[in-house]
Amino acid sequence: MFHSLNFKKMAIIKKGKIHGKIGNYVYRVLNGQEIIQSYPRSIKPRGGTLLENESFGKVSQQSSRIYQLVKDFALNGINEQLYHDMVKFFKKNFYSKTGVANNSNFDDWEEVSGFDRLVINSRVQIEDILINIPQVSLSGNILNVQLYEFKRSHVSRKTIKDASYIAFGFRLIYYDFSSGMAEVVSDFDSERFIISKGFEDQKYEIPLVINGILIENGLLVFVFGLRLFASLQSFGYLNNKEFNPCIILGVWYKK
Repeated sequence: MFHSLNFKKMAIIKKGKIHGKIGNYVYRVLNGQEIIQSYPRSIKPRGGTLLENESFGKVSQQSSRIYQLVKDFALNGINEQLYHDMVKFFKKNFYSKTGVANNSNFDDWEEVSGFDRLVINSRVQIEDILINIPQVSLSGNILNVQLYEFKRSHVSRKTIKDASYIAFGFRLIYYDFSSGMAEVVSDFDSERFIISKGFEDQKYEIPLVINGILIENGLLVFVFGLRLFASLQSFGYLNNKEFNPCIILGVWYKK
């Protein structure tokens, strides 16, 4: 009776030398010498690893897109650590089992604690210029911004030598989890005020609307900054990496 035999792949002998794989070993010639190596095993990624890679991709995308809009608003005068701090924040709060995404408190707009502690620029802070940090609160579908009176005598740190005028600006950023896109809801730049005279209390309201459509859910990031000018007609800012007071005043999330 004829039997068909199935042979596994074998090594071959060529010019008196062994080449190829036998069992879990590979025979080959390296630098003129015959060597034997263990055959490398292919390792399939575990389910947890796949999920972690997917989450890292999402958190990197989210951080990068929001970071770019914050960086642009802050005139590129930011700490290098800011992006890494944002990645940690988003990973902890939105891509972990204990994050806000699994918290029923965020079925409606709720402030996410901790993001306001991320430092945009550590050289000079808003409180070094303004006696009180602006207050921001969310009421219904309106973001309320309250600035307090500014007087030159309140300044605890010297401003830029050539600065004669001061202005403030803020930006509200929206991140849509479904599309993975970040965009600006509102950009505001105030008039220029003579530093020696200061300015009075200021109040603003920002509707949560983009292109006439109400923002139903997602993430909101509010950034505030001070701008300094040499004159009323100055084209460019005097702000630089050494003196660029900007702050993240709040982050809100709704599932």
